[in-house]
Order: sequence, then C-alpha cells, then structure tokens
Amino acid sequence: MLMKWIKCQVNGENKRAFSTAQEGWGELLHSAGFMGQIGGWNKNGPLEAGILSVWKDLHSYQCFMQHQHDEIFVKSDQRSTYTNISVDIFEKIFNIGTTDITAFFCKGKLLRVTECYVETNKQAHFEQMQKEVWNKGIMYAPGMMSGAFGKKQNGRYLVASLWDNDYSYQRYVDKELPALIKESVVKDSTQRITGSLIELHPKWAVI
Repeated sequence: MLMKWIKCQVNGENKRAFSTAQEGWGELLHSAGFMGQIGGWNKNGPLEAGILSVWKDLHSYQCFMQHQHDEIFVKSDQRSTYTNISVDIFEKIFNIGTTDITAFFCKGKLLRVTECYVETNKQAHFEQMQKEVWNKGIMYAPGMMSGAFGKKQNGRYLVASLWDNDYSYQRYVDKELPALIKESVVKDSTQRITGSLIELHPKWAVI
C-alpha cells in the first residue's frame, strides 16, 4: 500500500479557489487501485493545505499518473491556486491500530501527520520503537480512530493518525505524548521531525 502526502502553500486570496478545485477530484473513484483521499487546512499554518491519498500499490498509482492525473488536474485549474507544492510517496509498513486507516476516512475530523528524518544506522531502532512503544501507546488513546506508518528509501518516515475531534488529540498531547517521547527516546533517533495538524474538509474527501 502507498501513501501519497501532498502539501500546498496557498495565498490567502486563493484559499477559496483552491478548496473549490480540491473538491473536483471525485474522478479518483474511477481509478483502479485507489483506496481513498482526505485533506484540509493545517491548523498550525492556515495557508498550507495537506492531502493524504492512499493507493493499493505502485502499479496502480503509476497507471493513474500516466493516464488520468493530468486530465483531472487541468480540468480543476488547480495549478493557478497555489504557490508551492510538495509530493512524497511512502510505502506503508504497518497499521497503527487493528483496522486500516482508510476505513475511517469518512469519520475522522482531524489528521495528524508527522514526518521524521532518520539516519541509516538508526532506522531499525526507530521502526522497532514505533511498533513496540508508539503504536501501543497511541492506539488506545481515546478518540484515536486509526493510523498508518510508512517509509521512503531515503530514511524519511511518515506517521499518520486520524482523530475524532480536537479535544481527543489535545488530551493525547497533554497526557500521553510526553511519556511516549521519553520511553521511545525518539529524539536520539531522528535528525528532524516536522508535523502537520489537518482539520479535515468534508468536501475534499474522496471515499
């Protein structure tokens, strides 16, 4: 399974136009191997949009990019609505929780995406801590619906978690997160950590 993480920088006057264009990606439903897409505005940076798209495998995604993507993109006129875009593809290693994250795309209200940059000689330990410490700690947090953990070949990792509301996520940050950081010694394993907190826009969802 692949996770496509898209971030777009948008000028304030173009937010409405970008949002309208993003609503036009419903044709994704006709793409073989497409499993779902959600997105919204970053609560920590209101001029940044974040979109998470999930695909069955690399072949399905490549076929979409070759045969369908450009037509949808041009039709939406979305290129004129943002100033910068970054697109990264991560291979999912495992779920966070017992159910695939796409099963909750229609229910989640808040998406937390953390990107971690890890040195080669520390990647095995980082993955072990994610499975044995982070997953067990976060999967039982009230309001955490599901999540996914993915990796790129260059030592970049993506951790996505879906929440039922702001309160549940903030409770986790205040009560559970500090202990997990300490137990996993994550700061010793990572070169850099960045995060986005996406307030999901219902009309951007393709499910």
